Amino acid sequence: MMSFLLPFLSICIAVVSARPASLQARQSWTVGYWAHELTDFGCKPIIFIWAKATIEPGNMGNTVGPRLSDGLKALFGPANVATQGVDYWGFIETNFYPGGAPPWGIYDMQLLLSAAATCPDSKIIAAGYSQGAALTHRAVEGLNEAVKEKIVAVVTFGDTQTYQDGGRIKDFDTNRTLIICNQGDLVCTGTLYVFPVHFDYVKWVPLATYYLAQKLLDDAALNPWPNGSFVFPNVTIPGIPRIPPAPQPSEAVPSSLPPLPVPNSVGTIMSNELLR
Repeated sequence: MMSFLLPFLSICIAVVSARPASLQARQSWTVGYWAHELTDFGCKPIIFIWAKATIEPGNMGNTVGPRLSDGLKALFGPANVATQGVDYWGFIETNFYPGGAPPWGIYDMQLLLSAAATCPDSKIIAAGYSQGAALTHRAVEGLNEAVKEKIVAVVTFGDTQTYQDGGRIKDFDTNRTLIICNQGDLVCTGTLYVFPVHFDYVKWVPLATYYLAQKLLDDAALNPWPNGSFVFPNVTIPGIPRIPPAPQPSEAVPSSLPPLPVPNSVGTIMSNELLR
């Protein structure tokens, strides 16, 4: 299974022309700056909630968000993933709210996660970038335990709350959390000083996609989707293969995946001592 996923995802993320032209609206790739697939189409096997960075357009932004969404859709098929952006205005000033994000954005993300949790057969993943990472911290930590248990994994990029929250999302399982911070990105050290390195997170999309995919497969090994399989482009993988135990925070990537190349940025680091 994993030997298939590695080359397949690498090709699908890199080659836009590989996208099928015949997909219907319910099976679309992430085009433009907006995604409302949960609110428009309802439950799907995978529900992906995304919080964009400061002053990015739409509710998905134009950097990490759409690419991460399409990475997941390349792996699991567009018809199996509902991508939903958080509708909030990420102004520069809203970074200064307590907790690093505006209360209306936190509330909206909590509504989306809680709504997704009512889908009985869906698996939920969430992610955020910059101010969206702070919003993800505050939204997830404030959920009730039943909703948190439905969240399979969370990834943050350029996380403005890394230092304040001790390299984790408060009251959420660290084994289901990946916080990605570039070396030299001072927003990860408790400040809001922004330098060019803070805008250099697209390179981490393949690794984040693999991480989320592996967590989804880990969960599916214990709680399979009702139909027991996914339909990949031109390939059907019956059933769910046996997945090794979840990795510990000190591991660079999930143990069942082959080693992934580190982007050409010497000293790039991740919180929880990942990729050190």
